[in-house]
Amino acid sequence: MRVEKSYTVQEAIEYGFLQIGSSAIVAENVRFIRTEDNGTSAPIIIGAGTRLREGCIISSGVVIGSNSIIGHNVVVRQGVRVGDNTVISHMVCLEKSSQVGNHVRISALTHITGGCIIEDNVQVGAREVTINDRQMRRVKTPDLTTPGLKAPILRQGCRVGSGATLMAGVEVGRNTLVGAGAVVTKNLPENVIAFGVPAYIQAELTEPEDFAREL
Repeated sequence: MRVEKSYTVQEAIEYGFLQIGSSAIVAENVRFIRTEDNGTSAPIIIGAGTRLREGCIISSGVVIGSNSIIGHNVVVRQGVRVGDNTVISHMVCLEKSSQVGNHVRISALTHITGGCIIEDNVQVGAREVTINDRQMRRVKTPDLTTPGLKAPILRQGCRVGSGATLMAGVEVGRNTLVGAGAVVTKNLPENVIAFGVPAYIQAELTEPEDFAREL
């Protein structure tokens, strides 16, 4: 039997694999992963003013910008990037190498799949699911180089409602609004409202005040 260790913030700093900015706040029971199952490791960087709440697990190679909040019991997997002034709410999972921009909000219980790209000023509702594999294949050691894996892309300023599902490889365009419970199976252009199962375009957004329109 092999017992693998996770580290407290003090231990991670002492062992030299955690860099943490001034005025950052880290809860006592946050744990840091130094080495992945495949033996790889990379420094973890936490920006100034960022807050890691109780129960977070932060893996090797993660970079989190300044003044962001990582909520209770969030799992941040290897190589994830999170920008500045971003909020990741409680019990979210950010899978390997996903990228989250600046001024993003991801609500509770959401799953962001490996390799997913979320650009700046995006809002993601609760219980959203993103998928990077349409075939549900059983792969012994999957990673982002596995053929057929392609994660969704959420372009700048888009909003995705609670309970939505984004299928593998889809792109949600800039400023587009996806309604709650939608299943997005195809790319959506910028500046539209889309909802339904499967999601389809219901209207165009032509003026800024259109964002206040109720579905």
